Amino acid sequence: TEIKNRGVEDVCIVVCDGLSGLPDAIARGAAALVEGGAVLVDAGMDTGGAAILAELKAQIVPPDQVRAVLLTHGHPDHYAAATLFPKATVVAGAGDLTMIGGDKSHYPAFGRIVGAVMPLPPAPSAVIPVQGGEQFWFDEAAFTVIATPGHSPGSVMYLFKDVLFTGDSLMRRKDGVAVVPSFFSEDAAINRTSLRALEPLIFETIADGHAGVTTGAK
Repeated sequence: TEIKNRGVEDVCIVVCDGLSGLPDAIARGAAALVEGGAVLVDAGMDTGGAAILAELKAQIVPPDQVRAVLLTHGHPDHYAAATLFPKATVVAGAGDLTMIGGDKSHYPAFGRIVGAVMPLPPAPSAVIPVQGGEQFWFDEAAFTVIATPGHSPGSVMYLFKDVLFTGDSLMRRKDGVAVVPSFFSEDAAINRTSLRALEPLIFETIADGHAGVTTGAK
């Protein structure tokens, strides 16, 4: 896809997390291949991680070489397969740590409906909290954390070169990009305001949590 091979040696970005509508070449979750392993951005809603494992296998990366799972937020459809990678460092926004641990009090309306009938996936045993502004380096690949609360209290994005992984805080739609409707977010107004943090950033492409990849997004 157009989001592979972004110009850093031994780094390949394969985007998604999404539920449907993504190109066949894009796997569920986002994987950055780095020397000696991979970094995931989100871990999908399948506790078995079938699509993620298939993509890693295709790239000849065994699960124990996943070095980190960078979560954009604490909704279960984004962290379900994180426990499949026991050697990975798991990172998430500080405001979502209790949510990952099972607290549903910050779920939006849709999340409360789904959460009432679906069991929660197992939570990672340890999660490193971030506030925004941190930078994680994996060999030559740097991921910068941007705090964008609103969809959830601890929602964050990750910037890798000119690709911004937005989770559910900013999504593609037919006429451009937009925040997720209030039915799916805790506070869409706060979400919209938090996007001001993107103004000074340099990026060309966003990879969101469900709709896919948008070029010319800035």
